[in-house]
Amino acid sequence: MERLEKYKAISLKKADAAADIELINQYSVKELTPEDVYCFCVVLCDNDVDRDTERFTDACLDAFVPLFLGKTGISDHHWSAERQIARLYRVEVEDGGRKNALGEPLRLLRGSAYMLSTENNRPVIEAIEGGIMKEVSIGCSVSKCTCSICGEPLSLDLRTWKYQCSNGHIKGDRYDNKLCVGNLEDPTDAYEFSFVAVPAQPGAGVTKAVKSVDDAEREERARILAENEEYIKNFEEGCKRWQR
Repeated sequence: MERLEKYKAISLKKADAAADIELINQYSVKELTPEDVYCFCVVLCDNDVDRDTERFTDACLDAFVPLFLGKTGISDHHWSAERQIARLYRVEVEDGGRKNALGEPLRLLRGSAYMLSTENNRPVIEAIEGGIMKEVSIGCSVSKCTCSICGEPLSLDLRTWKYQCSNGHIKGDRYDNKLCVGNLEDPTDAYEFSFVAVPAQPGAGVTKAVKSVDDAEREERARILAENEEYIKNFEEGCKRWQR
């Protein structure tokens, strides 16, 4: 799978510039003081089920920790130097204090970030503290999405436009009262986290770029489309004969 954008929010947990300044200075060229920086915490993602009936697995969250450490914070996923306003200096997985939709312990990927406490950044800092800039999104890549029922890969069936595995489990359906969920696994990269004005989906929604496909899946899609086109052609010819 290619880039994913998972929407979460600025955390109520506080970051401490004075206590964390040594960690922050690992990423700075000059020696910064606590007065030079503004720190905040952010929930990057979790292991709960999202509105696409998918979720990051616990192993995926653990693997994200070193991938996101040191990554930049930008605005609106616009990958340019002028949009860089913050950087993650601590990333950790922690207990969410409740159960997720699958009845498992909720786990959060939380990051601590810093930005320079300058006049240019003052509007951003005030917007964060005032609860205006609250939603954030991560850009990342994972290598596969598997069925939570049997572990087989999920893929889009062009005949039904539903995601299902080779065993016929359809994402979003229930089997023996268990919800079939797409498990996002094996992250390959973490790009950034971004401040966003209006998420594509409200709350803890997720939006994804088009999934990369291999040659076998591309050939299967072409075969299905060809079959559909042949069916439509035969149907139209049959209708013409019937009308005569």
